[in-house]
Amino acid sequence: MSLHIISHKNFKIDKPLSKKLSTAFDLICIEERLSNCSVNLKILNDSEIKNLNRKFRNKDKPTNVLSFTNEDISKQVTNNLGDIAISYEYVECESKEQNKKFDNHFIHMFIHGIYHILGFDHESDSMADDMEDKEILLLKKLNIKNPYK
Repeated sequence: MSLHIISHKNFKIDKPLSKKLSTAFDLICIEERLSNCSVNLKILNDSEIKNLNRKFRNKDKPTNVLSFTNEDISKQVTNNLGDIAISYEYVECESKEQNKKFDNHFIHMFIHGIYHILGFDHESDSMADDMEDKEILLLKKLNIKNPYK
């Protein structure tokens, strides 16, 4: 299991956050019975994620996290599940607005993104509940309180 992180030039990811993200990925792999897999995480600014959101979702605005499932034939060889893009600027703003610690909110967005890659979404209330329950369980294991309360 491996997490590959590429950070925006204006955002230096510190070792504690990097370690927490790796731990979160390991916990998801254990919880979801995934082995020998990887995920790519790209940390962007609002402008970059806005461009991705416009290109792939036809939404001309920034967002916190986008997920891209690897549906390529290479998945069988690489075991790469997909790519996650997170805007550090958007998450920083949300953290302040919601009175959350930046690292905790960033980790939550990362976990949320992985569950999207694994096929979970919030298109219906029951699917949203299932996804949130999984996120809450993992966050609790990381000593991060329920973000939905």
